[in-house]
Amino acid sequence: GLPKAARVSHLKSIMCLGFYELVGASSRDVVYLALPLYHMAGSLLGIVGCLGIGATCVLKEKFSASQFWDDVRAEGATVFQYIGELCRYLVNQPQRPGEREHGLRLAVGSGLSPDVWSSFQRRFGPVRIVETYGMSEGNVTLFNYTG
Repeated sequence: GLPKAARVSHLKSIMCLGFYELVGASSRDVVYLALPLYHMAGSLLGIVGCLGIGATCVLKEKFSASQFWDDVRAEGATVFQYIGELCRYLVNQPQRPGEREHGLRLAVGSGLSPDVWSSFQRRFGPVRIVETYGMSEGNVTLFNYTG
């Protein structure tokens, strides 16, 4: 949907430095980020999160389901940050040879439905998924570590 204003404190911004560490990423990772930077997920969790762990961040100007796996391979991405239906767009793409041949080990984000979750892992391999909820306006953030 359209962007909406959200009041984000300085403390919450600083806390975003630890986001990727909380979900299991490290400075050795390459994070593929195709989210809009006007959104908290793209700017604070994505960019600031990469700064917090010293990881490489690959910025894609616009998400493309048809180019995603080629981009992941070309950039050596190991972590993908999604929102909403991005994973469904990937699952709905026609099957292509080599879509399990990648270095992606972690997908993190919010809004992934259970049917897409299982389809994504079945089709693209053992990518660990960490679903989060309540990152913007809430006082509490939830992480689904167990899948």
